[in-house]
Amino acid sequence: MLVFAVLGYALGKVGAEQIWGAPLPAAYRPGSELAGMLLAAAIVYGLHRLIQSRQSPRAYIDKATGEEIIVHPKNDLFFIPVKIWPYILAVLGIVFFFQK
Repeated sequence: MLVFAVLGYALGKVGAEQIWGAPLPAAYRPGSELAGMLLAAAIVYGLHRLIQSRQSPRAYIDKATGEEIIVHPKNDLFFIPVKIWPYILAVLGIVFFFQK
């Protein structure tokens, strides 16, 4: 997951350099960082949806009570659920954009 986030960020920066020329002018750096982080967030969101669609919940039966328990798979990165990471990346992009 982290690799895809870094890849999205790098692609955003490279794309900005292709549009505005390398080295990137200082006025365009915050916009390129925002674009890179939003691209990273989109990639992580898509990957999360792909992983979620391929993993089905499992049902277990408790022998003592006969009750059926459904367990959904959990995907975490640094103890934070993967479904939260796109929002974290988007907020980081906004912070990078408004940082002086």
